[in-house]
Amino acid sequence: MELVGEFLYMYISKLRILNYKSFSDFSIEFNNGLSVIIGENNIGKSNVLDALSLIFIFNYGWKRRHLTQEDFNNGLVIQGVWPSIKIEATLSEVFSEDEMALTYKWLTKESGQARLTYIFRPKGNCTKKPPSVPTSISNLKIPLDQYEWIIFGGEIETTDIFDHQMLQRFTLESVDALRDATSELSRSSSKLHRIISSYEQDERNKDEVVSKAQELNKQIKLSSEINKAQKAINEYLKQITGHLHQRTEIQMAESSYEHLLKNLKVLIGPNDGNVHSVETNGLGYNNLLYISLLLAQYFNRKDKKGIDYTFPILTVEEPEAHLHTHLQRYLSNYFFTEAVAGQILVTSHSTHISSSANLSSLILMYKESEIIYSKQIGTIFDEKAEKYKRHLERWLDATKSNIFYGRKTLLVEGIAERMLIPKMAEIYWNKGRRETEPVKSLEGFGVSIISVDGVAFRPFLHLFGKTGLNQKCAVLTDSDPEKREVTDPISGEKHKVAVFPTQKNPASACSRTINLIDDFKGLPHVSIQTNLKTFEYDLILENHDFFKHLISHYELGTKEERKQISVLTGHEFEKEAFLIIAETKGEAAQYVLDELMAGKEIKIPKYISDTLDFLSED
Repeated sequence: MELVGEFLYMYISKLRILNYKSFSDFSIEFNNGLSVIIGENNIGKSNVLDALSLIFIFNYGWKRRHLTQEDFNNGLVIQGVWPSIKIEATLSEVFSEDEMALTYKWLTKESGQARLTYIFRPKGNCTKKPPSVPTSISNLKIPLDQYEWIIFGGEIETTDIFDHQMLQRFTLESVDALRDATSELSRSSSKLHRIISSYEQDERNKDEVVSKAQELNKQIKLSSEINKAQKAINEYLKQITGHLHQRTEIQMAESSYEHLLKNLKVLIGPNDGNVHSVETNGLGYNNLLYISLLLAQYFNRKDKKGIDYTFPILTVEEPEAHLHTHLQRYLSNYFFTEAVAGQILVTSHSTHISSSANLSSLILMYKESEIIYSKQIGTIFDEKAEKYKRHLERWLDATKSNIFYGRKTLLVEGIAERMLIPKMAEIYWNKGRRETEPVKSLEGFGVSIISVDGVAFRPFLHLFGKTGLNQKCAVLTDSDPEKREVTDPISGEKHKVAVFPTQKNPASACSRTINLIDDFKGLPHVSIQTNLKTFEYDLILENHDFFKHLISHYELGTKEERKQISVLTGHEFEKEAFLIIAETKGEAAQYVLDELMAGKEIKIPKYISDTLDFLSED
């Protein structure tokens, strides 16, 4: 339970959606407080909020709750019965007196839990018969004129009449992704009025405001041009209405305090300058201003107790809209660090927002084998894995947080692999491609490639472990065989030397690599591949001529080293070439990429091609 001040707050803990839009049967669990729903485009994040609104927006309108054929899941196959849409919302932590009074007819058998259900279904007397053979919904017309919607509370539908007035106690405020924040702010008087009216009023101050407004109206009436305009309007009004005409007066506004509040507007400007109309402001800042307006309204309602207490829910779609990266981070930091007393649901596909994440706030929506799943990222990490969670929160910068936005993930050690693997994948997958065929790429297969900047794969792999995401994850890691101990034939001293294995004379991988493979080998959606030594070394083993040209053309190493290597062959070349390339890994990787972009051919090591095969499979 979440303790805020002296009050415990109930919250929407789970939403189950059947046959609605992109979902056939989908469940998502929310956090108590802030939930940031992330995932790739068109995964259904907005549909989750739409489904929620079918229950909780009181003024959604009776007609709006009557859905269209486009609202049904387009994968439905109909036979024998017409389909229904069902939305179930579970409320948890229902303990306070206010909350129990509201939900007592909605309670379930679980302690502190209530449930609300929306169903859109055919009426009992529906006369149009459904098809007797399996038929795709796209090939028929549902008799929506013979459908009805209902909302009921509790675990089962009863004959009791549902009290829709109780839904007024939930105030769902939404900030849409495609909103026109400038227009919304221009007509924000009603929101301002609600915010200001919710605070305790100083009656003496109210009287002073009204008195000053009356004085201002008297001053306005003394203006000759206003009097002339008022007189002209009244003359014409008399002529066109006859003896039934009314009299007009021009003044600032009605001088009652309530009317003054209703006519207030939000203006904006620099801290040390004059304020101006929001119409002259940029879209990005107006979005932030509009969100601030809703937050002021939201938190004020959440803190207000008593007979008029309501349960506000704030949903924000894509807060990154029109914001440059710095403002995205600033806004996301607010959401992630603010102690949220209530429920805020944010959807986003911005890596800048997810990279600022408190992982416990993130909820990932993803697709695997055409089925949409959701996962509370915080639940993947138990107490034993808390160190992995802290590691990810430190290292999830805007690039690494791409791990949450692909259908598959490829983890690599460093910048060289990050630069070259995407191009190698294109070369490998597009051999023999016809010009009319689309180019296959990591992006096309929905693969996010992530550099872990070292060998710390476990925190990232934990996301895909037994309690994690049911999503493909591949790892390319170096074998890094241990140095071999040798004895100097003259001095007899023992020392360790680097190992340079070959296909005919491989060496055992280091214990780190062996343990990593062993610990995750039981998971079919995880593949860990390793090489003979390192990424660069294995490339050289397969591509002698390519690297001999590269070292010479780009003048890698010293002049003496280049001269020496030009006459070497076989394993001696491989060792010396690797030592030169290893000195300038990042620079050499860029030169390799330049050559590949220019059309040079390269043979791809088997451990990489095996990984690409794994990632290209469904």
